[in-house]
Amino acid sequence: MAVGASSSPRLRVSFFSWKRLTKISITLLFTLNFLWLFTYFLRHPIPVNIHLHLHQRPNPDPNYPHRHHLRRPFDHGPSLSTSKPWPVLPSYLPWLPPSSDTRVGSCEGFFGNGFTRPVNIVARTSGSGWFRCHYSETLRSSVCEGGMVRMDPTEIRMSKGGEGIEEVIGRKDEDELPEFEPGAFRISAPVDETKRAVSPEFLDKYLPEGVILRHTMRELIGTMELVRESELNCSQWIEEPTLLLTRFEYANVFHTYTDWYSAYVSARVTGLPTRPHVVFVDGHSKVRDML
Repeated sequence: MAVGASSSPRLRVSFFSWKRLTKISITLLFTLNFLWLFTYFLRHPIPVNIHLHLHQRPNPDPNYPHRHHLRRPFDHGPSLSTSKPWPVLPSYLPWLPPSSDTRVGSCEGFFGNGFTRPVNIVARTSGSGWFRCHYSETLRSSVCEGGMVRMDPTEIRMSKGGEGIEEVIGRKDEDELPEFEPGAFRISAPVDETKRAVSPEFLDKYLPEGVILRHTMRELIGTMELVRESELNCSQWIEEPTLLLTRFEYANVFHTYTDWYSAYVSARVTGLPTRPHVVFVDGHSKVRDML
């Protein structure tokens, strides 16, 4: 009994000490975080015109081809767009034009517009297509765009896609990813004969394969061909911006979010005025009816 009576006060004192120590620790951490944020913004002042980016669309890149360059040369009629405008999303740095101050390996380089090095593949000329890439030294990859590009689905081999998930049990992932034959994508260009758009050296420099098993974008651009305008015959023309998206871990919510964010970044880096049409270049099945 004596032991029990004497131990209770010590337990209360110990509990009181830990509670007080916890309060002191929280206060200290809050103070350190405040001082760190104060020092950061003192050394990195917010631009005085940042409020303009919250309410106005940044001035477009003068080198970015306007939407009429996406059309056929003889089509000058008005474009009836039903695309939704971009939401107003504040950012420390504007999407366009890309900032030359973006540091390699910085947070802005990873999640903002770190694609600061433009690389022209087909320059814009009257009556021809165009194609260029934007390279990021942080991600060691590129976002590419072009106009007057023909897509031939018969030259893309993959599963049909869109089936119920119960129907594809046992199907390999490789069967659902696209394999591009030469000529699956063609660009109208001032050339005398059909030829590849890029060299293997270009792919290694601006679209390195890295450690992934299948780099479908690298394969797509590697098989892209330049042809004369007379050979660019299409049964249907889409005049509004269109985004080609290949999904990988489509049944994984986290990877789905990263795919969609990458699609969003690609659209903003290329300066698309509205949300683009999306074409899924894969043969995945349906995960849920709502998806």
